[in-house]
Amino acid sequence: MSAIVDLGILVAISVAAYGIVHKLIPWIVRRIGQVLGFRMRTSPLTQKRISRFKSIRRGYWSFVLITTGFALSFFLELFVNNKAVYIRYGDRTQYPAVASWVNFWLPAANLDDTARASDYGLTGDAELNYRHYARWVRDPGELERDAREIEAQIERDAEAFRDRLADHALRAGLEFDRSAPLPQFKLDQYDIMRERAALYRRLQSEFEKGKASIVMPLHSHSPREQVFELPGQPPHKPFQPGVPPLGTDFEGKDVLAQILYGFRISFAFAAVVAFVGYSIGVVVGAVMGFFGGWVDILVQRIIEVWSSIPFLYVMMILASVTQPEFWLLCLMLVVLNAWLGITYYVRGEFYREKARDYVQAASALGVLRRDIMLRHILPNALVPIVTYLPFAIVAFINVLVSLDFLGFGLPVDEPSWGRLLRQGSENVVNFPHMIYFPVMALALTLYCVVMIGEAVREAFDPQKYARIR
Repeated sequence: MSAIVDLGILVAISVAAYGIVHKLIPWIVRRIGQVLGFRMRTSPLTQKRISRFKSIRRGYWSFVLITTGFALSFFLELFVNNKAVYIRYGDRTQYPAVASWVNFWLPAANLDDTARASDYGLTGDAELNYRHYARWVRDPGELERDAREIEAQIERDAEAFRDRLADHALRAGLEFDRSAPLPQFKLDQYDIMRERAALYRRLQSEFEKGKASIVMPLHSHSPREQVFELPGQPPHKPFQPGVPPLGTDFEGKDVLAQILYGFRISFAFAAVVAFVGYSIGVVVGAVMGFFGGWVDILVQRIIEVWSSIPFLYVMMILASVTQPEFWLLCLMLVVLNAWLGITYYVRGEFYREKARDYVQAASALGVLRRDIMLRHILPNALVPIVTYLPFAIVAFINVLVSLDFLGFGLPVDEPSWGRLLRQGSENVVNFPHMIYFPVMALALTLYCVVMIGEAVREAFDPQKYARIR
């Protein structure tokens, strides 16, 4: 039943993600453009370009895959998490994973995302172990087996403790009576364990009556959780019984969860940097190309000086001084590098377009310069922006992975492809899965984005629809 519910949640979220990306966001963009005064109608040429892009199947389906996957990653807390989506015990009900998801996107909400053991039939104020609870709800007989294991553990620990005492007595040349009572602290410890075993047996009857229920996420591990309950020592190799599908890293953290959350962080980082950087670059390039003269010369000299700064080394120096968070790292990359490259292309497009007759006619009619730049020239200068944007996203993903690999990127508790690659590179012979899976995820993401860029470049090729060849 839980698996069916999980699958239903995943399908519903996938459909919602597709609708958000391909229906809701385009509608919002059109509305914003209309509010800003743009004519948000696709020209016949733009319609031909879109049709051409859709006809390039590898690029179009890569676009659908990468955008839907990115939108789906916004809901990762609901299906890749060690917290339960829904948990009930008697009249007590909570939604820890949902609260965790809301807190991630709306930190000011500060919802309670912790189900305490004392509220769900156990003892103590510590957070409930949701995976164990789900196992008990699924099969209440597991409680009896766990109770017996606790009692067996008491016997093993008591025997081992007597062996240590006998060994110390033998070394001191004394006799040791194995039938002597154990120290009080050990007896107190065993009393607590026996109480827990008795509690498990009481809970068994309640669970058999249906007093408790729980729905776990599709993958019940978190990228920041250190899984100590697995057999052996981390890292654990993939595809082993009782181990997460892709194994764990050297800290005992689930590799699959880190890869999925790492995709969200990497792509979000690249998208934010590309959007903000290109926005600044378009403004600077438009001013240079439209006004020309001393404005163009002055800004060009500033760009030449600024672009000579080795931004990767500067970012490493800044990161070594202060541990940058996500937004600070985005700001550093935008300021140092992201806006520079596109300015040259936009500048050239504005130089070319401002000499056209329609711009001269608009000037003669007294149209404001701002309106000429935004409503007349800019829509005709979007080809290089749209063409180079996917390749910029690829570059910025690589920058983040490189910085994390070198230890100058995001904080250590953030899931990161670069940090996984660094751990794998330190012991690639014994644990190659720490290299294989992050590399496969990175390669697939970059391949899809590059295919999108190739398709966009071909669809927006000016020679494709030129009247004179």
